[in-house]
Amino acid sequence: MAEKRDFMSELANEVEAKKKGKLDHIQGIEDYKPKERKVSSSAADDDFDIPSMGTKSAKKSAPVYETKKEPVFTTPVEEEEVEDNNTDFDEEDAYGGLNGMPASYGEEQVVRVNTPKKQVPVIAWILLAIAVAGISFAIYWFKFAPHITLPDFRGKNISEVSTWAKQNKIESSAIATSEPVYSMEYEKGVVVEQSVAGGKKVKKDTPITFTVSNGPDPDEKIAFLTDIKSMTSGEIQSWISENKLLKAKVVTQYSDTVESGNVISYEVKNGSEEEFTRGTTLNVICSKGPAPAGQVTVDNFVGKMYADVESWANTKKVKLNKTEAFSDQVDKDKVISMDKKQGETLKEGDTLSVVVSKGKGVKIPNLVGYTKEQLEAWTADGDNAVSLVKKTVYNAAPEGSVIEQSLKAGSVVEAGEVLELTISNYLPILQTNSRQWLGVDYLQLKAEVDKWNAQGARIQAGQYGTVKEQCSDEYSTPGQIIDYSCSGGTSDVGNGCERPLKLDARISYTISTGGCTVKPNTLKIEGIYSAEELKTYAEMNGITLSERTVDALDSNIYSGKDYYVTDANGNILKANAELQSGGKYVVCIKAAPTPVPTATPEPRTLDISGYTYAEEVMAYGKRISISFDSVTVDDKDTNIYPDKDFYLKDAEGKKLEANAKLKEGNTYVIFIKKKN
Repeated sequence: MAEKRDFMSELANEVEAKKKGKLDHIQGIEDYKPKERKVSSSAADDDFDIPSMGTKSAKKSAPVYETKKEPVFTTPVEEEEVEDNNTDFDEEDAYGGLNGMPASYGEEQVVRVNTPKKQVPVIAWILLAIAVAGISFAIYWFKFAPHITLPDFRGKNISEVSTWAKQNKIESSAIATSEPVYSMEYEKGVVVEQSVAGGKKVKKDTPITFTVSNGPDPDEKIAFLTDIKSMTSGEIQSWISENKLLKAKVVTQYSDTVESGNVISYEVKNGSEEEFTRGTTLNVICSKGPAPAGQVTVDNFVGKMYADVESWANTKKVKLNKTEAFSDQVDKDKVISMDKKQGETLKEGDTLSVVVSKGKGVKIPNLVGYTKEQLEAWTADGDNAVSLVKKTVYNAAPEGSVIEQSLKAGSVVEAGEVLELTISNYLPILQTNSRQWLGVDYLQLKAEVDKWNAQGARIQAGQYGTVKEQCSDEYSTPGQIIDYSCSGGTSDVGNGCERPLKLDARISYTISTGGCTVKPNTLKIEGIYSAEELKTYAEMNGITLSERTVDALDSNIYSGKDYYVTDANGNILKANAELQSGGKYVVCIKAAPTPVPTATPEPRTLDISGYTYAEEVMAYGKRISISFDSVTVDDKDTNIYPDKDFYLKDAEGKKLEANAKLKEGNTYVIFIKKKN
């Protein structure tokens, strides 16, 4: 029997040599292939087991086919005895091999078995795809994706993170900040924590969250300094720094009364000393000592009376510039503001400007268009304390509404300021019926129109067209209105004079000249006391009167009158007689008394001889209209009258005698001795 070859070892060596480039060709399977042998039909039709390398025999499967040209290689195993009924090859083939090849090789090349494929579930494929994707991403992430080293930003401002991200082209969506936290260690805006530790390499789109400090907690309670007034500015500053107070400051100013470094005053705002927090406002003013020579330290006068500022300014030799303004918060005569802050300095002679309150002013709205009710509501408001003066005019605006105001809208005035309002009286009312003015004397209508025009109307009465005059038995008294019509009325009803009238309406009318039918008239003289009146009325009634003058002592003169009447025959009529129209009468008029000439009175005089003192002379002279110009002279003046304290000169400067008489209406100069 030929020596068996280790086929698998040889084949492996050839494959390795091929990899290393030492061999161009691997010896093919065909070089080792045995000669074909026949397989019995019974072997092809019957089921059989294919030996496995160290495994159980294969189960029944698909039909067995003849040997293929390319044999199937398997890993060599220990030969097993295979039961075979094929008698077409001899014992040498089975045990000695063919062409020196192992018998097992020949057997494995003889047959190929096809078995049906198993169906794999869909879920298995999905899980497999997920696993493959995860592995692929991991390989990309750890081997191929770009990485960058993340700095440690703790203790640095968050703005540095932004700068780093821009420089390294980090996606903005990858950088985030969490809710800020209060911190005593880190100032506001400083990074406290970061979600990825500094020094670690990260992909550029790795999400990183930063926690930023919001500074110290402003609502944390802080024990207030109970002895702050006895502390120095340095001690207070240290306390502020230690507690990281957010709204506390110490300022200095000159003071003539407080030693340098000590507290002048302090103020706690938006809080209290009892509930003092880190966020409470504290303003402390400390002294810098006295101001340099020639300089003045400004006090805080806001909210104080202006009189206090004046007193201070006079003491410090500082000028004041005062302006006034209305204020709802600051009482009248108190300081609203200053152009210098407390603690600032001025030189002597410099000017301090202050704004002083005029008290709460009244803001004037635009009242034009206000109805009567709206105006009443505005004036009822106690804050609108102005003095209202109303003037009514005729206007097309609704009655009672405001059409004009004397004070400009938006202006602010002092309480009690006069505000004149022009109120609409609407349009003039001419009548309540179409016959209201018929039979009325036309002068009464003109007087009424004049009243309307005085209140803004522009109506003309009797000037529209021609004023007509005609006789009328119905309205027989001359001057009575017989008919009238209107142009510019608000209605065409009747004669156009329906109320109300337009402001520029025109009224025309016809007036009576008297009755058209002549009737005898009578004139009662009982109520007529003057002869002149009697003559006038007699003429109007067609009565002829002649006149003559009688002695004032004529006993026929009517009592209480200055005349009596006789008929044409000389018969004296009674005091209550009636004179008939067309009749002729004589009125006897009492003669006027002859005037008695009066003598011109002599001017009164003042004898100065009886007076010792100038005051007496001047007092009596004033009573009788004598005027004096007084001059004081030295007591050694030799012109002074003996035993008197004065002397006199006339208007021409001539000295009068001590017993002269002064005339009424003249002016004199009195020289009065100077009193010691």
